[in-house]
Amino acid sequence: MDLNLLKIFEKVAEAGSLTKASLVLGHPKSKISRDLVKLEDELEQTLLSRGPRGVTLTEQGLALLQLIKSPLESLDASLLKIKSQKDEMKGLIKLTAPEDLSQSLLTNIVCDFMDKYPGIRVELFSTNILMDFKEHKLDLALRIGKLKDSSLIQKKVCDIEVGLVASAQYLKSSPRISKLADLEKHPVAILTDLYGNPLNKSCFKDLVPQFASNSFPILKDYVKNNKGPAMIPSFYCKKELVENEFIKILPSYKYLARTLFLLSKPSKHIPKHVKIFKEYLYDNLKYILDN
Repeated sequence: MDLNLLKIFEKVAEAGSLTKASLVLGHPKSKISRDLVKLEDELEQTLLSRGPRGVTLTEQGLALLQLIKSPLESLDASLLKIKSQKDEMKGLIKLTAPEDLSQSLLTNIVCDFMDKYPGIRVELFSTNILMDFKEHKLDLALRIGKLKDSSLIQKKVCDIEVGLVASAQYLKSSPRISKLADLEKHPVAILTDLYGNPLNKSCFKDLVPQFASNSFPILKDYVKNNKGPAMIPSFYCKKELVENEFIKILPSYKYLARTLFLLSKPSKHIPKHVKIFKEYLYDNLKYILDN
């Protein structure tokens, strides 16, 4: 049984004519007439008597109306409640991001958003492995580099420039670095992928690194311990750079730029709270990383 047939029957019964019901429903009168015939055929009952002044309910039609009126009203109320909940600022948001971003930036952004909207709950999965949206029921993801052959919406946030930094204490007691070749005299730490491959092979092709890692926190600790220069993005050591604890080495040289993307599902029915959080996350990340 098509539920729409019952709803059309109810509207016709209330309106008393197909013409009035057509205006209420926004359907052509011919379609409404065909739907009523279909309903009568399915029930094997005559529900309406048609006349020049409109329609009147038969005994069977009156019985059907009394039977369905309350359930249909209850159903309409439930659907209206579901639609209104879509626009409420409450609900769960599932987000995944690389460990480096999660530790340094996302916690503050997420907490600020939850303070603004107390009805919001967030699950943040901090991992460098790309999680499957469908399997893990994700709403959003932050990833470095654009995915190939993906159905996800990929919105560029910004380019993250990675440079060489060293502690001021290390530089005080070490050979001066004025050109790229001078790095051969220093225990340089470089950034690699999960397989240990340098992310910028051409930059250090003649240099044998002392240390390598795929983790910004580890490389930052390397610098903090005064071990030598390391590849770290400026946003990840902004405080240390401002306080002159870390110093940029050959700052005009571009070592590596990595693009950050915000991923989301291509759905027209994304809940309001997820849409607003997506915009909030994008705006805040772009502001922090671009400044």
